[in-house]
Amino acid sequence: MTLGFGEIIRLILNNWLSLTGGPNGMAAPLPTFFGLEFGKRAKEGGVPFHEFFGIAYNPDVKYYFIYAVLFLVVLAVLYIKHRLTRMPVGRAWEALREDEIACRSMGLNHVLVKLSAFTLGASTAGLAGVFFATYQGFVNPTSFTFFESALILAIVVLGGMGSTIGVVIAAFVLTVAPELLRGFAEYRVLLFGILMVLMMIWRPRGLIRISRTGVTPRKGVAP
Repeated sequence: MTLGFGEIIRLILNNWLSLTGGPNGMAAPLPTFFGLEFGKRAKEGGVPFHEFFGIAYNPDVKYYFIYAVLFLVVLAVLYIKHRLTRMPVGRAWEALREDEIACRSMGLNHVLVKLSAFTLGASTAGLAGVFFATYQGFVNPTSFTFFESALILAIVVLGGMGSTIGVVIAAFVLTVAPELLRGFAEYRVLLFGILMVLMMIWRPRGLIRISRTGVTPRKGVAP
């Protein structure tokens, strides 16, 4: 249902010409460092980055800056995720993922728990979209096809639901592998589908399973 909803949104944005420009897309603002632009000539009388620091102009500095900021943001997101999973809301997410009926029987509002998870996930995806648009300098609805949604799902299944390290490794593998196998570009979706089926049969919890934390019972006390 989520994949279908994403496809519906893409079609709406592709036909909403007044808002998104449709297939023509829209330009994204260029990145700046506290107002300093990375172009060879700054717009509106500003000062370029290389002139302010007295260095030679290098068009790749913009991409170095984006990667550096993105790296810091990823670390911050991973830290926040690590803290949230150890808070009551994180325990509620895990309970709902494992068994929704048991979660509801414990008195948790499953609707609010689901909405909080979707909200946090959507905000993180939107943050990543900002970097994507800035890096590209241009964005249109065709940049977000069903293949991108299937790729994200394959990353989660391959890495293991709930395993941060596994998902990071799977994301690296599934983003680098298509570049190395460009000759099989027409069969990417088929290969991902076969990979997901095999994973669900032999490794349903992913390559790296999450470790369950619990309380060790004391001696003489019934578990």
